[in-house]
Amino acid sequence: MSQKNIKLLFLFIWLTIIVISLSKLLTLDIAISQLPGFIAENVAQFGVWAPVIFILLFAIRPLIFFPATLLSLSAGVLFGPYKAVLILIIAENLSSLVSYSMGKYFGQSIINSLDKKNTLLHRFEKYFHKNDFISIITLRLLYAPFDLLGYFAGASNIRYKSFALATVIGILPGLITSAFLGGSIYSTKNLLISGVFFILGIVISKFIKAKYESAKRTSE
Repeated sequence: MSQKNIKLLFLFIWLTIIVISLSKLLTLDIAISQLPGFIAENVAQFGVWAPVIFILLFAIRPLIFFPATLLSLSAGVLFGPYKAVLILIIAENLSSLVSYSMGKYFGQSIINSLDKKNTLLHRFEKYFHKNDFISIITLRLLYAPFDLLGYFAGASNIRYKSFALATVIGILPGLITSAFLGGSIYSTKNLLISGVFFILGIVISKFIKAKYESAKRTSE
């Protein structure tokens, strides 16, 4: 079997998994606002293995396009905010590796094809490559769609070292925000902490971008 046929087979299996998973989710008849609690309740049944199960679920989550925010909120509900932060650091970085790898495997040929037809996309990708670390960390801090950024970075063949390092740093305010927001069921002060880190992520992103643009102008 040729490489192209193998890729098409994997793509078919992936699409099948997405359709089955989404159809299962739709039959749950649960409001979106209730999903974090529902997930926490079900994962909690695994006892001491709950953190491992949660990390695995988060790692494969990009494969079915399940919203990262909902699962992050459930971590705060399930583990409490402080433990959730530690677990989410592992889970979100593994998840970003999955989306990056899938984008690299399936998306490179698509991006290369679009580049030849879309001048705007070509310019954006060129800028992305030239400023990979600063672009990714800024977008992470601005809470850009978690999986979409991973897929695009992989498909655009952004250096994984830059992607991974920017992700490790850039996701911290967001995951702390989610962990404490989910953990607000334990204490209202966690809601305040969540709000502080949400704003902090945006402020830091603006500061980093301004510093980078200033340094860039100076060097020119």
